[in-house]
Amino acid sequence: MFSHTSQHTQLHKTILRGEEQPTLVRCEDCCSLYHCPFCGPDMFKPTIQSKCLKHLQGHRRRAIRHKEFFIFKCHLKCRTAPHFHCVSCTSTFMRKDGFLKHLAMCENKKPKVTVVELKSDESLPAPDLHLTTCEAGSTQEMPVSEGHKNLISEDALKIRRSKAYFGEHLCHKRAVSEETVSQGLSDSEMADQNSRGEGETMEEQLRTDDPTMSPVDEGDPSVVDLSVVDHNVTETTVSNAAANLHPIEADVAIQTLVNEMFSGHTSVESTIPKKRSRSDVQDLCPFCGLMLHRKNLQVHLRRKHPDHVSNQEKSASAQVKNPKQQRLALRQQQKIAMESEIRAVFRHCISFPVPTSASVVADELVDTASEKRCVTILTRWSQCDLERGVKLCFSQRWTLLCKHDTIEHVLPSGTSSHIEKELLSCHSPSGTLQAVIREDAGHQYLEVWGQNGLEKSLDLTALNKHGKVYEDAQFACLVWSPCEKKLLYVAEKKRVEPSAHSSVASANEDGGLVLLEEQDKNIYVEDWGEGLVGKSCPVLCVADLNKGAVIVYAGVPPHISPGQALWAPNGRGVVFVGQWNEPFRLGLKFCSNRRSALYYLDMKGNCECLSAESVSVSSPRMSPDSCWIVYLQGQVFGPHRQCLRMMLYDMKSRSTSVLVDVVRRAEKGQFAGIYESLPSQCWSADNERIFFSSSCENNKAVFSVDRTTGRVTQVCGLDALRLDDFGSVQLLTIQKDLMVMSCSSPNQPPCLKAGFLSSMDQSEDMQLCNVGGADVYEGFDWQPMLITPPSQEENHQFSGLNFGAILLKPYNLPERRKSPLVVNIHGGPHAHFAADWNATAAALTKLGFAVLMVNYRGSTGFGQDAIESLLGNVGSQDVKDVHRAVLCTLQNETTLDPDRVAVMGGSHGGFLACHLVGQYPDFYRACAARNPVINAATLLGTSDIVDWRYSSVGIQYAFDQLPTSQSLISMLEKSPIIHAAQIRAPVLLMLGGRDRRVSPHQGLELYRALKSRKTPVRLLWYSDEGHSLSKVNTQSDCFFNIVLWFKEHLN
Repeated sequence: MFSHTSQHTQLHKTILRGEEQPTLVRCEDCCSLYHCPFCGPDMFKPTIQSKCLKHLQGHRRRAIRHKEFFIFKCHLKCRTAPHFHCVSCTSTFMRKDGFLKHLAMCENKKPKVTVVELKSDESLPAPDLHLTTCEAGSTQEMPVSEGHKNLISEDALKIRRSKAYFGEHLCHKRAVSEETVSQGLSDSEMADQNSRGEGETMEEQLRTDDPTMSPVDEGDPSVVDLSVVDHNVTETTVSNAAANLHPIEADVAIQTLVNEMFSGHTSVESTIPKKRSRSDVQDLCPFCGLMLHRKNLQVHLRRKHPDHVSNQEKSASAQVKNPKQQRLALRQQQKIAMESEIRAVFRHCISFPVPTSASVVADELVDTASEKRCVTILTRWSQCDLERGVKLCFSQRWTLLCKHDTIEHVLPSGTSSHIEKELLSCHSPSGTLQAVIREDAGHQYLEVWGQNGLEKSLDLTALNKHGKVYEDAQFACLVWSPCEKKLLYVAEKKRVEPSAHSSVASANEDGGLVLLEEQDKNIYVEDWGEGLVGKSCPVLCVADLNKGAVIVYAGVPPHISPGQALWAPNGRGVVFVGQWNEPFRLGLKFCSNRRSALYYLDMKGNCECLSAESVSVSSPRMSPDSCWIVYLQGQVFGPHRQCLRMMLYDMKSRSTSVLVDVVRRAEKGQFAGIYESLPSQCWSADNERIFFSSSCENNKAVFSVDRTTGRVTQVCGLDALRLDDFGSVQLLTIQKDLMVMSCSSPNQPPCLKAGFLSSMDQSEDMQLCNVGGADVYEGFDWQPMLITPPSQEENHQFSGLNFGAILLKPYNLPERRKSPLVVNIHGGPHAHFAADWNATAAALTKLGFAVLMVNYRGSTGFGQDAIESLLGNVGSQDVKDVHRAVLCTLQNETTLDPDRVAVMGGSHGGFLACHLVGQYPDFYRACAARNPVINAATLLGTSDIVDWRYSSVGIQYAFDQLPTSQSLISMLEKSPIIHAAQIRAPVLLMLGGRDRRVSPHQGLELYRALKSRKTPVRLLWYSDEGHSLSKVNTQSDCFFNIVLWFKEHLN
């Protein structure tokens, strides 16, 4: 893994003395940006100075400290792979452990001489041959006899002189031993010596004087061994370990001459060895990654990794004698090492914490004269722990020292606090109290914490006023009243077991219906589908902290299920979203097209509708002065995720107006509509602007809308928040004009940014400060893509639509090696791949795969027309878009291997993955699908979103809809099951046994179809999982099996 040439003359640019810093100079040749001095532009793209300095910090963290030197890893074109330069000589090493050993030996290295003692035939005079060897610049001549001089032609003498010149000026060879042995080696000793010599040669890989050539590029044998001729030669030292990896003609000519003189016969042919495929003769060491000749690998393992193979050598009786069985054992070792690497990479990528919420809990004025103040931010994070297989939650407090709405300093956060068994939490308006709903030992408790510890605790289960408290995103809430004496939340309606003495149904004192009929004990109870199992009848509950009591609000109409509640002005009533539960409930999670409305309920039980009733409503947010409410509104049925309107309700005039309308199509890079819920705190302090995050093509950005004019502005900073630095920016909160955001990219885990709002017309000049989070840049590149479908793939009803994709590529590919491509397809179908941190995609890229994430037409972030264009065209338009994105990527990226393309996806992404391997059976080599839709016709009666089964094929849905033969045929024709007979790629299926959205029998249907046709298929069944397969252990197992599946079938 190194090269060695003549004596070093000056330090390489990657070697710095003491605390010397690398110099950054603005480029004046190709651009006006800054280049990394240790990386080429193809490795690290020129960028701004701050980002380049941050990149250099990563170099320094990985640098080697040797005496007074810092040795940085070199990514320049000295070699084709990253390497280290020696301080004392011109050796270069790719492996760090070998380089450290070399540094310890290099300065004390002494010249050594290889001497060859020759046994000649009795008929010939004593040898007088002069051969020249060199070591560290010294030479040694050996005489050539007169009897042999006539065997050396004039051309051979020229070659010999050339070889001597090369040895003196270019070859810095290494002697292995100086001891002389008096007798010749036996056959077994000679074979053992040869194998060791070749093993060392393949391990060290000496390079030539040409710096552009690398040992990785060639698979030729590398050593011309002058000491091994035949049994008449006695070697007094072990031969030189290595010569030039790319042998020159002089090496071969001299070897041929020696063989002719001392073996008594003439060589038939003397040529440079022909190139051979490395995969034919070489194997990878499972422990250090070194590529070695197969016959030398076992020797290398015993010498370099004795601890790993000691267990196999203990029992000689179990030693495998058969070479084929030896190779099988070696493959098993390689498999174990590969599995260990897969788990380690995924553990690394999934272990980065992700911020889930933030709130400003304190804002104290420190100095009145200078307007200095101290602001405290409480953040909550989620982190996966693979050891225990759980998701951990913890909190961090950050203290910001501010002056004139500018953050001057961020004080260290201190130790994070683990949050255990907490369902909901909320700080009071004054910031002095915190309410927590916690579950422990089967009971749910409402706790109030203050400056002196726990101030109030209510056992909600023992009070027996309601069922379980809701903690989901569709219904749940926990809100302080303005007087900070009451708390509002949502829970399941109380149910009582049937009594033998009860015969009628009655209502309790709080208006909650109690079922008492004996015949009702086995009645079916509806729920709200996937992710909301067991949640059927929510009720509004108020905890009175002074009285220590809980009241269930009466007056909510029975056909309405309340949720997302907040206090009305002065705490005199409640504003909430009511979901229609008649005639029956449909799945609600990930569906913004369910009939609902905004209601006001006063303390007397009077309920009033504040919005239209035939729409879908979500995310009501009250302004700080309690005069305005903004909420999101969409249409009922149709696409289950859609572009939404932002509505403004005036509490004084009791009127509603459209603040932000649906965006049909957007110009490139412009605001493309609202597709997700609003932050819990989204108003500016002056009640004039509303802030939110939304998808925009392949990115996610933060926008603001002016309450008076309705003008939407993209919120961007300078270098800190430019979208070419961060692909995704998620707004967590805005309180007292302080914004807290989570920023990430495909190669950057999430970090926190905070900053104060600027003036109303200059929000783009807001200065942001880095608060905390991961400061890591992973070693791969990514790029967004916008693709225009060709004319034959256009949707003529919605012509001119583009779609997007994001490509992740690994760095440091070996010469002439191409990366396999994994096509990752999102579900939904109305969802979105943003350019944010994706642990699965990052881990695949770090393992050597390129990953293409496709936002086909129908994805969010491209306008409502793109979403509606997919209705009636599933299985054709989306399939063609994904395949078109793959073709464009392979055409533009020459480092990708078109013969090794795999596809993966979940839900609708699995639907498309199975379509692709069926419609293009000779193109895709492997497939992995999680809970895929296989047969839409058979899914009709088992899915919790039956309306989408009709909408996907272009049929308008109604609650009283009955299937017809035409609709079932249309569903079947758009399903991947009709292409099952053409599937030849191996298919891996991962199914959740409790999936309510896509029945696991869908995957079983494809499994049986492939199994009967002897197509390679494997099925993983997770009996306690739902549609998302979201448990930590399940995610790890799925990723592990996907990578093994792809490695097996793509190589």
